[in-house]
Amino acid sequence: MQLHLPIERLDQALFHADTAQFQQVVYKAHAATGSFFSLYVEHILQGPPVEDPMMPVMLRAFVQDPDWRQVQHAADSVLGDLVPQQRAFEKAFARLKVAFPDSITPRLVAFNSGFNYGLFPTDSVLGFGVEWFVGSAHPVVARLAPEAFPQFVKERMVPTMLVPSAVKGWLLVHYAQPAGGKDLLTNLVETGKVMALLDALLPETEPYLKFAFTPEQLAWCEANEALIWRELAGRELLFSKQADDIGRIMNDGPFTNGFPRESPGHIGEWIGYRMVMNYLEAHPGTTFAALFSIRDPNIILKSYRPR
Repeated sequence: MQLHLPIERLDQALFHADTAQFQQVVYKAHAATGSFFSLYVEHILQGPPVEDPMMPVMLRAFVQDPDWRQVQHAADSVLGDLVPQQRAFEKAFARLKVAFPDSITPRLVAFNSGFNYGLFPTDSVLGFGVEWFVGSAHPVVARLAPEAFPQFVKERMVPTMLVPSAVKGWLLVHYAQPAGGKDLLTNLVETGKVMALLDALLPETEPYLKFAFTPEQLAWCEANEALIWRELAGRELLFSKQADDIGRIMNDGPFTNGFPRESPGHIGEWIGYRMVMNYLEAHPGTTFAALFSIRDPNIILKSYRPR
């Protein structure tokens, strides 16, 4: 199956606009991106409602601000026309359509969020902030306040993270069952299903990028799987519904508390993936539709054999 999935460049439509005709540019952008334009203005940029007469004034001030123009120039220079990313998205969502024939194929919209949102998946649109992927060493990234953008976050702001991050974001919103209020095991398995599917959709992408790890962090996980498992099972954390227990294993960070500093944050994402992959290895022929229909995480747990 082949898809044609163009990336709509809301960022360039605004930042490359003739400011003398900016009102018309805003109307055109609104017409082109529909309801997503309202989300962009009101939620991503935290501006006034699109019906507010001051909205174009706010938007013009944003795109004419020298700092944000420099950020957009960085995105234009580093990411260019986004054709390689478009091709990768097309392959990924074509594979998703094979796995789930009734799945929604999103519209892709690139925007400049002013470093507010790297990803913004909706019911039908997968939006991403181009400025989040200009390179960790780029001056516009180096100037970001470390209190809001710690170094481990900056290190992920590279072009190779754009596609895996965006596709993962789409899958987490549209395929993972809500795990709020449930135990750690449920959180592990639901995230692990998404990561197994992401792996199948992006087979050419380096695994560490899909997990948002460094290569060294992924190597540490692979060498210490049994250690990680002993921490979870030995401390009886699997069936804990305590927010602190779940957050420690699932939340992002420079490393996972309770493990060596060589460990990655959100280590549960990787353990959940390993659990699901063990299940798929033990049950060859399982479709992703069948996998995602499993509601009892203990079914997945029974097949897990940490290395």
